[in-house]
Amino acid sequence: MFRFISSGILALLLSGWYCSAQTATPGYAYHPPSEDKLSWQRLNLWLSSTYIVVVKEGQVDHDTCLYLASRSLGLSRLPVLAEGIADGDLPRQTAWIDAQQPGTGVALLSSIKGRKRLPLLALLGAYYAFQPGSHTRYKDSVEYFVHQAITENEVFKDKKLGAQALCLLGKVYVQANDPKGDSIFNLVINQARRDRDKETEARAIAYRGIYTAPTQASFQQKLTDLQTAAGLYQALGNTEREINVLMDLGYMQVVTGQFQPAQEGFLKALALAEQIRYPYTHYITDALTMVTVYQGKFGEPFRYTLQSIEVAENVRDSIGWVYFYSRLAFLYDAEGRMKESMDMAHKAIDRFVASRNPSVYNILNLVIDQLCNEGRAAEALDLVQRVSEAVGPAITFSDQLVYHFSLAGCYLSLNRLDDAEVQINIMDSLETEAERIRGPLSRSIVTDMYGHLYFKRGQYQKAREFFEKQFTTPSFGQRTLVNDLNTYRSLLAADSALGDQASGLFHYKKYTELLDSNFRVTKIRQAEELQVTYETQEKESQIAILNQQAKQTQLVKNLTLGGIGAAIIIAFLLYRQSQNRKKNNAVITFKNEQLQQLVNEKEWLLREVHHRVKNNLQIIMSLLNSQSVYINNDAALTAIHDSQRRVHAISLIHQKLYQSDNVSSIVMPLYIQELAGYLEDGFDTDGRVTFALDIEPVELDVSQAIPLGLIINEGIVNTLKYAFPDGRKGVVSIQLKRETDNTLLLKISDNGVGLPAGLDVSAHNSLGFNLMKGLARQLNGDLRVDAADGLIITVRFIAGDLQFSDKEISAHA
Repeated sequence: MFRFISSGILALLLSGWYCSAQTATPGYAYHPPSEDKLSWQRLNLWLSSTYIVVVKEGQVDHDTCLYLASRSLGLSRLPVLAEGIADGDLPRQTAWIDAQQPGTGVALLSSIKGRKRLPLLALLGAYYAFQPGSHTRYKDSVEYFVHQAITENEVFKDKKLGAQALCLLGKVYVQANDPKGDSIFNLVINQARRDRDKETEARAIAYRGIYTAPTQASFQQKLTDLQTAAGLYQALGNTEREINVLMDLGYMQVVTGQFQPAQEGFLKALALAEQIRYPYTHYITDALTMVTVYQGKFGEPFRYTLQSIEVAENVRDSIGWVYFYSRLAFLYDAEGRMKESMDMAHKAIDRFVASRNPSVYNILNLVIDQLCNEGRAAEALDLVQRVSEAVGPAITFSDQLVYHFSLAGCYLSLNRLDDAEVQINIMDSLETEAERIRGPLSRSIVTDMYGHLYFKRGQYQKAREFFEKQFTTPSFGQRTLVNDLNTYRSLLAADSALGDQASGLFHYKKYTELLDSNFRVTKIRQAEELQVTYETQEKESQIAILNQQAKQTQLVKNLTLGGIGAAIIIAFLLYRQSQNRKKNNAVITFKNEQLQQLVNEKEWLLREVHHRVKNNLQIIMSLLNSQSVYINNDAALTAIHDSQRRVHAISLIHQKLYQSDNVSSIVMPLYIQELAGYLEDGFDTDGRVTFALDIEPVELDVSQAIPLGLIINEGIVNTLKYAFPDGRKGVVSIQLKRETDNTLLLKISDNGVGLPAGLDVSAHNSLGFNLMKGLARQLNGDLRVDAADGLIITVRFIAGDLQFSDKEISAHA
């Protein structure tokens, strides 16, 4: 089934690789944001409120999000409201604005006369223009104060203040989709161009680009306005305003699928923020996480997510914490690191529930999917219902969609197909409505759910049609490598159910091609890691050069002073030596950490390879099983079953390797016990044949474990086939003992009917026996077969690099 990628961050949605990457502004020490300069407070409010708009998919207006951000950050909204209103007395108006008591401002207005009234009239207009729901609830108040300011300004002719007043009026109109808004902004822009007032021109264009209601029809105009405003602010050198407009522009480009320009804009915004040493960069790096995920990158999303989390925690801005934690959980999940993914998911869910945030459903679905895969669908359904009661109903399209997606998944797992269909139909309606605003970001997830519904109902042809739509449905929010692999697995299941071998072969070929690309992902990650390491070293080199230059400057200064005593020189040299020693120690520590990271990465890659090999062997077994259904010849059917058992013996080796902490050797007691159990179940002896295992706790390298496992497989299969005919009971004994320090003895024996009289084993020609002889030679050992009260197969061989574990099997199975 598809892994749902939420559009809550415009359809976005640990590794130690990036621990050395720059994550915080150098020299930053925590302080309340209200102590920052006004331009930084304004940018902080802009970025955080826009982020809330984004995660709420534009279904909560900018002004409400600005109010929420100001409350969370402990900042007054005055820096935003007073922009463009030049008056040194305005900061004193903070109290009544923050207390939401405009009556105080109105009372103050009656005590002021002349030109001093204009800024306060404009500020009152701004207060109502930026109130939550201003374009519907407070439009009359905005019109009153703005028109009053414009009327009184006819005497004083303050063009900048008059233009800002009109921008406030235009803002309210464009938010309400009133055509008068465009007319007002065109008037302001044209007048500013005639006056060559680029600042006013940029602000008017930016206001229109940001506050125009987002619809399919308005996207292009918004993009054009934001691009123009960004260029104007760059020319003016207004870095804070340029950063804000670049972020709004990038979000719009992501919505329209323009990922590369969006990434370039976000990177430029980050570079500008670092240039002015602006510390609150977590929303910028989170945007980079989003766009790099869409671009199919792997290392960079981890890096930017870690950076977002560290910066947000350093500056104590909790607005995005739960979303950053959720993003990290999804990245862990995509890597198959389930424990880390679940830990981070539960951390995010706890915070979502504590704050009664209905955006919890996206990350909750990660846990729900895990429970359903474990056969705990009833528990998953109960969890969805309990969380729903705790946080209340979903609000945004994304939250509603993933809520019904979670319910549908639970109902499908519980085979409550009619209930599942109701939820999927609701998803279909929600996505249809959402597409009118932001395009078909999640259409493929709805299509996939219909496919699984029809598959469960046995309508395999119809299910296959829906699965095939995944590759043609325009839904860039859900087309990931993992989802495409899942889709091909679903298609293979449908092909098998329909008995369509041609289609099955075609889809299997596509599936294997994707698996190959999945292997290449590792190489891409390595390349990205090297690039990040290079960039980090480059920055460190630059810092070292600057430090060296600073030391040289200090030395020149010391030489010019000339009168420094010997004691001061010695103290300086000792200090310098101490610093160099610390630096050398830091370099050694860093190199050791790098070496450990490389070892960990190698082990992870080996484990991943064993996992993929095991999966491919499982597919081969499934194909053999499917082929056996169409074979009527008993000899051919027996050969296929024998091949399945041999493949399983090898597959079990690779399964043990990727599940074990040690990826280079196999714990033989556990392996032999599972292999014997599998073969006993496969022959269905009904308890007539018991197994006596006496296995020393040895670990063998995979190069010896595989041939030894195949010999055991052949020996047990031969015994179960021929040793106990006509329902005869018996015992199969398997021993693996150490004879000397590096020699092992394998003995497989039974108390069955033994070999036929006169049979010369050495001259006997069969695949099983020849296979055992060849495998014994591969082990550099010797094979012996004796017939005495049954059959005894003995293999004596030299074990290379013999190890011993704490797991011993000595029991009857």
